[in-house]
Amino acid sequence: MKANEDTLRRSIEEIEDLARGWRRDRESGLLRCLHCSASFDVELFHALGGLFATAERAAREHVGAQHGGAFEALLALGRERTGLTEIQEGLLRSFHAGRPDREAAREGGGRSESTIRNHRFQLRRREAEAKILVALMSLLSREEGDSRRLVDYPADLPTPDDRINVTEAEAASIEARYLRPGSRPELASWPKKQKEKLVLLRRIAERFERGRGYTEPEVNVLLQAVWDDHVTIRRYLIEYRFLEREPDGSEYRRR
Repeated sequence: MKANEDTLRRSIEEIEDLARGWRRDRESGLLRCLHCSASFDVELFHALGGLFATAERAAREHVGAQHGGAFEALLALGRERTGLTEIQEGLLRSFHAGRPDREAAREGGGRSESTIRNHRFQLRRREAEAKILVALMSLLSREEGDSRRLVDYPADLPTPDDRINVTEAEAASIEARYLRPGSRPELASWPKKQKEKLVLLRRIAERFERGRGYTEPEVNVLLQAVWDDHVTIRRYLIEYRFLEREPDGSEYRRR
């Protein structure tokens, strides 16, 4: 019973993280933006509008200023991630702005108020169903154990299809085939299948410390120890969102 309660508690925390737009990294203790590589050290005060703010306030202000707030940042993920239709997105924006059903109906192309109320009811029903599904999947994940838990990839990975559906057991098997033995990942060969590449890129990214910025020469040194063609590995790490690079190439950070 206690294990199930812990699983449910973590699920609730994850939902709260999405609603804030940032989460507390369990490894480093940093507060990390969910929509970019920004992070905030809880042991420091952060400059904010000529003043100094706590990490929590700085994270909150960052999400608002850089991403339009957590609400807009989540909608910006698009239909493939949210499952929302264009009509539902528009109505949610109206509801979030506190507009009455009459005004929402007018903005929605002249729909009736009763239609807007029905959409509101359907969204609430989906909310209730989603909460139950999250709880069921969390319990299932806990009961299945680590070997059948799916590998966790970056939220904005540009490959949202079956290639990312890899269990931890499958990932371990892939790593055993392509990585040389040792605590630091070094490639014995590079696979052709996308699914296998993603598994290996996730491990390679572990060479980089979270919360630290790297110059391109530093990145190259780390990746040269992994594979001769370090330029290709670097490109893949950026393309699949394991690393984030400043537009001018001045700094790289692990996502």
